[in-house]
Amino acid sequence: MSGQTGTPEAGCAADVLPGSRSALDPGRAIKPGRHGLSPETVAGIQRERLIDAFVHVVSDHGFAHTTISRVTEGAGVTKKTFYTHFADLDECFLAAYQRGMDILIRRMTEAYEAAPSWPDGIHAALRTLLAALAREPKFARASLVEVNAAGPQVRQSRIDNLTRFRAFFDDSSLAPVPVAVVDAIVGGIYSAIHVQMETGEAAELPSLLPSLTYFVLLPLVGREAASPFLTDRPG
Repeated sequence: MSGQTGTPEAGCAADVLPGSRSALDPGRAIKPGRHGLSPETVAGIQRERLIDAFVHVVSDHGFAHTTISRVTEGAGVTKKTFYTHFADLDECFLAAYQRGMDILIRRMTEAYEAAPSWPDGIHAALRTLLAALAREPKFARASLVEVNAAGPQVRQSRIDNLTRFRAFFDDSSLAPVPVAVVDAIVGGIYSAIHVQMETGEAAELPSLLPSLTYFVLLPLVGREAASPFLTDRPG
């Protein structure tokens, strides 16, 4: 096992998308010998490093070519340590994906709730999502592209998390929107982002903001209210 300094990182991981940090960063090493960390803290650090390493490996090589050996090498831990935390690669993928989605949806919700109106809230939430994915291309690729190659538990988690976006359409200023319509809109957004990840660069994701905002608003508030969002707005 590679070592880490005595800086616990379990708390800060709640605010950082998986894959945003190198698992082998010297600042994350546990000193050999007496390091003053509790077994729980060491286990938490190892788990975080495994999750980050997994996202890096799956993004760089694809899930089909991701192995436990590659993940443990990237995390600087042994296979025994991997199996202490995860039964298999799918379970590690699920942990990384679910944590990332929790972070993204929390950030989007904060932006949405701070906006003065529902259309502005949708615009703010989409801006937050696209900017976060653009800043973290490894998590973006893992969660949008490679997730489709994972096992059934991970793919089901993707479906479950997509349903969480229904909350952004539950607003008193809107007439009731059928769930099937909401799911179609969310699916359209997901598809557009997925295509961009497959055919272009994650850094270009924010360029989708005007068209995606218009796409969401048009069927619900009409062309007149949706059209202003086709131009870039300050954020």
